[in-house]
Amino acid sequence: MTKYTVQEILHHTLDDMKLPLHQLKAADKLYFCRTAALGGHTQYCENNHVVGVWYNSCKHRACPQCRSMASEEWLQNTRRRLLSCEHHHIVFTIPSQLHGLWKYNRREMADILFTSAQDTLKQFSKDKRYLGAMPGMMSVLHTWGRNLSLHPHLHVLMTHGGLADNGEWVVPKRSILFPAKPVMQVYRAIFIKRVRRLISRDELKLPPDLGEQDAIRLLNTQMKRDWVVHFCERYDYADGVAKYLSRYVKSGPMNNGQLVRVSAGQVVFKYKSHRRQRYEFLRMSEEQFARRLLEHVPEPGRPSVRYCGLYNSGAIEKLNVAREELGQDPVEERIVLTGLDYLADRGRVPECAKCEARVVRQESIVDLRRR
Repeated sequence: MTKYTVQEILHHTLDDMKLPLHQLKAADKLYFCRTAALGGHTQYCENNHVVGVWYNSCKHRACPQCRSMASEEWLQNTRRRLLSCEHHHIVFTIPSQLHGLWKYNRREMADILFTSAQDTLKQFSKDKRYLGAMPGMMSVLHTWGRNLSLHPHLHVLMTHGGLADNGEWVVPKRSILFPAKPVMQVYRAIFIKRVRRLISRDELKLPPDLGEQDAIRLLNTQMKRDWVVHFCERYDYADGVAKYLSRYVKSGPMNNGQLVRVSAGQVVFKYKSHRRQRYEFLRMSEEQFARRLLEHVPEPGRPSVRYCGLYNSGAIEKLNVAREELGQDPVEERIVLTGLDYLADRGRVPECAKCEARVVRQESIVDLRRR
């Protein structure tokens, strides 16, 4: 069976495309991933025999072919931090009418999305009618729909309970965490207020077809409509959601297994329809596919995961108090996976063809194009 790759499509399209600088740099890394341009490394066994020579990976967080180890490292460290309690998975979206503002102000709009969702949940968490305690929250930004369309939304993983001021672990006063409708209304109001403030300060770039007064009218209209804030069913543990999110935190919206056909300048890929809950197929030109994919490349230095409450790095002492309340040991130090560790966990450490000894070390090689 023929296997197609995103890298193959970029080889066909990059020369003719004009892209923003951060997308161009990302495309360049994906283009040269696991090629001589990035150099390589040699693996040696215990008896110093050469077991293999391999090209290096680009390690870009949008690369679909080399980020499995980074995803696993993120997942293992996240698991070490999560509290052993029930968790909620909450999805915050923005209306499609605001996508134009998003396209021209990705950094500012992403910040507003993160802070509006977090501040909304913190506001309800502090309310003694609902919780009256500090929960743990982890927020992950996705900007794509399953068909690679623009669909900015935030996945929030939140504890069912929190640490009270007296150091005790408390659970929500009601059978639900928070009432969905009021959460949506508060989130919507905070989000629109912050967008309106930036527009009044001339700190947002408006689309060519949208003047300042048009933008204000658009925001006023959105205040009258319901936004989608989806509360999933409560999970006994957070592991399942963390595993789902790990697929995208370090490797972007597309994996090579979704590519069905690449030929004659056309791409066919499959995706699971959210509405119909079945696999569907989409055809588009290679250039259109590349543009859709690269549109979701995060800007350098901009985190796609942010932590709040007990899961914030500055709340480690409170987190350990909560862990003790829940019968857990203190948070362990962060682990850093090596390639050999990753292979060993999967029982795939190479063995030497000469002596059958295991690989124990590797050494870097400079740019192989110069050799």
